Amino acid sequence: MAEQATTEMSPEAKRAEFESGTAADPGNDELWRRFVKFELEEGGGIEAARGVYERVLAALPDGETHMWGWFWREREFGDVDSQRRVLQRWARWAQAQGGGFLRSKSGWSNYLEFEINNGGGVERVRAVGEALLATFPMDPFAYVKYIRALAALSRHVEADALARRAVKELSAFCRGHDEFIWRFMFAYVKRLRERRSTAWDEDMFKD
Repeated sequence: MAEQATTEMSPEAKRAEFESGTAADPGNDELWRRFVKFELEEGGGIEAARGVYERVLAALPDGETHMWGWFWREREFGDVDSQRRVLQRWARWAQAQGGGFLRSKSGWSNYLEFEINNGGGVERVRAVGEALLATFPMDPFAYVKYIRALAALSRHVEADALARRAVKELSAFCRGHDEFIWRFMFAYVKRLRERRSTAWDEDMFKD
């Protein structure tokens, strides 16, 4: 026991080791992850970990994976405002890159779902939806994600207007893809008429 006590490193010593390691090898993803985990579990807690996370984004040129890793960490602490700041930052990054979560639209779906489930309201959902369309302006799936988010908030008139806008845009620039919007809207309107759910987690193509 005495030998274990003398060899176990203090939090201060561990932090110094991480500082030395990241200074020598700032591109080491795994070392940064361990540094963040250390602060969360043994070091200074969430605020100290947030400080390390900021340094991760400064040190690594492609920070998308780290942004999402940190978002899920923030979810563990339940701070909605902190989670939203991570998502807002990711959205700015995604728009600058001309794409999204690992070059897909999954990240935008997560962002819309977050606002729907955390009281973001229609204004925030609109802001995310418009940012999504600005990033993927000619993608019918981007329109569908936005329409579904409005439907989940029971903004059905607005969702219908967005569908018509989508058809107009897609017909002009990528003829044929507008059919996807019409098929989606048929299923959506059918659900409304049958008084079935249009919640975000429902598949509106499934009968």
